[in-house]
Amino acid sequence: MKWMSAVFVKSVALSLALSLSLLVAEPDPSVDPPYAKWGLIAVKEAQKKYNSEITDYLHIGRINLSPTEAEETFKLLLSRQGMPAAVLATVRFNTVTERLISIKFRDTQP
Repeated sequence: MKWMSAVFVKSVALSLALSLSLLVAEPDPSVDPPYAKWGLIAVKEAQKKYNSEITDYLHIGRINLSPTEAEETFKLLLSRQGMPAAVLATVRFNTVTERLISIKFRDTQP
Protein backbone atom coordinates (compact mmCIF):
# COMPACT_ATOMS: atom_id res chain seq x y z
CA MET A 1 0.00 0.00 0.00
CA LYS A 2 2.83 2.36 0.85
CA TRP A 3 4.42 1.64 -2.55
CA MET A 4 1.19 2.58 -4.39
CA SER A 5 0.97 5.79 -2.38
CA ALA A 6 4.53 6.76 -3.38
CA VAL A 7 3.80 6.03 -7.05
CA PHE A 8 0.65 8.14 -6.87
CA VAL A 9 2.53 11.07 -5.29
CA LYS A 10 5.26 10.86 -7.94
CA SER A 11 2.73 10.79 -10.78
CA VAL A 12 0.88 13.80 -9.36
CA ALA A 13 4.16 15.68 -8.94
CA LEU A 14 5.18 14.88 -12.52
CA SER A 15 1.78 15.97 -13.81
CA LEU A 16 2.04 19.29 -11.94
CA ALA A 17 5.57 19.87 -13.20
CA LEU A 18 4.48 19.31 -16.81
CA SER A 19 1.49 21.61 -16.37
CA LEU A 20 3.68 24.38 -14.94
CA SER A 21 6.21 23.99 -17.74
CA LEU A 22 3.42 24.60 -20.26
CA LEU A 23 2.45 27.80 -18.46
CA VAL A 24 5.97 29.25 -18.60
CA ALA A 25 6.92 27.91 -22.02
CA GLU A 26 8.58 30.30 -24.43
CA PRO A 27 6.38 31.73 -27.18
CA ASP A 28 6.80 30.20 -30.62
CA PRO A 29 9.03 32.59 -32.62
CA SER A 30 7.60 31.28 -35.90
CA VAL A 31 4.18 32.74 -35.07
CA ASP A 32 3.76 36.38 -36.10
CA PRO A 33 2.48 38.76 -33.42
CA PRO A 34 -1.00 40.23 -34.04
CA TYR A 35 0.47 43.62 -35.04
CA ALA A 36 2.83 42.22 -37.72
CA LYS A 37 0.39 42.80 -40.60
CA TRP A 38 -0.03 46.46 -39.64
CA GLY A 39 3.70 46.95 -39.11
CA LEU A 40 4.41 45.70 -42.62
CA ILE A 41 1.81 48.07 -44.06
CA ALA A 42 3.29 50.99 -42.07
CA VAL A 43 6.81 50.18 -43.33
CA LYS A 44 5.72 49.92 -46.98
CA GLU A 45 3.73 53.16 -46.86
CA ALA A 46 6.57 55.01 -45.11
CA GLN A 47 9.04 53.81 -47.75
CA LYS A 48 6.78 55.28 -50.44
CA LYS A 49 6.06 58.52 -48.57
CA TYR A 50 9.65 59.28 -47.52
CA ASN A 51 11.44 57.53 -50.40
CA SER A 52 13.77 56.03 -47.80
CA GLU A 53 14.83 52.64 -46.55
CA ILE A 54 13.35 51.73 -43.17
CA THR A 55 16.22 50.38 -41.07
CA ASP A 56 14.21 49.26 -38.04
CA TYR A 57 10.85 49.57 -36.34
CA LEU A 58 9.44 49.30 -32.87
CA HIS A 59 5.86 48.41 -32.00
CA ILE A 60 4.70 51.05 -29.51
CA GLY A 61 1.28 49.59 -28.80
CA ARG A 62 -2.38 49.18 -29.63
CA ILE A 63 -5.31 51.37 -28.65
CA ASN A 64 -8.81 49.96 -29.02
CA LEU A 65 -10.96 52.89 -30.12
CA SER A 66 -14.25 50.98 -30.22
CA PRO A 67 -15.40 47.38 -30.52
CA THR A 68 -14.69 47.57 -34.27
CA GLU A 69 -11.74 50.00 -34.57
CA ALA A 70 -8.20 50.00 -33.25
CA GLU A 71 -4.89 51.78 -33.84
CA GLU A 72 -1.41 50.26 -33.83
CA THR A 73 1.48 52.70 -33.42
CA PHE A 74 5.04 52.07 -34.62
CA LYS A 75 8.28 54.02 -34.44
CA LEU A 76 10.05 53.66 -37.77
CA LEU A 77 13.77 54.39 -38.08
CA LEU A 78 14.96 55.53 -41.48
CA SER A 79 17.72 57.40 -43.23
CA ARG A 80 16.96 60.74 -44.91
CA GLN A 81 19.72 62.06 -47.13
CA GLY A 82 22.23 59.99 -45.15
CA MET A 83 21.02 61.28 -41.78
CA PRO A 84 19.15 59.16 -39.22
CA ALA A 85 15.48 60.05 -38.83
CA ALA A 86 12.36 58.61 -37.27
CA VAL A 87 8.62 58.80 -37.71
CA LEU A 88 5.69 57.57 -35.69
CA ALA A 89 3.22 55.67 -37.85
CA THR A 90 -0.32 55.24 -36.57
CA VAL A 91 -2.33 52.62 -38.44
CA ARG A 92 -6.10 52.67 -37.91
CA PHE A 93 -8.08 49.60 -38.97
CA ASN A 94 -11.35 47.75 -38.58
CA THR A 95 -10.87 44.89 -36.12
CA VAL A 96 -13.77 42.87 -37.56
CA THR A 97 -12.99 43.09 -41.29
CA GLU A 98 -9.21 43.63 -40.85
CA ARG A 99 -9.43 46.48 -43.37
CA LEU A 100 -7.15 49.49 -43.28
CA ILE A 101 -8.87 52.78 -42.46
CA SER A 102 -5.94 55.22 -42.39
CA ILE A 103 -2.23 55.71 -41.77
CA LYS A 104 -0.81 58.88 -40.24
CA PHE A 105 2.88 59.77 -39.99
CA ARG A 106 4.49 62.21 -37.58
CA ASP A 107 8.18 63.11 -37.34
CA THR A 108 9.88 62.26 -34.05
CA GLN A 109 13.39 61.93 -32.61
CA PRO A 110 15.44 58.90 -33.73
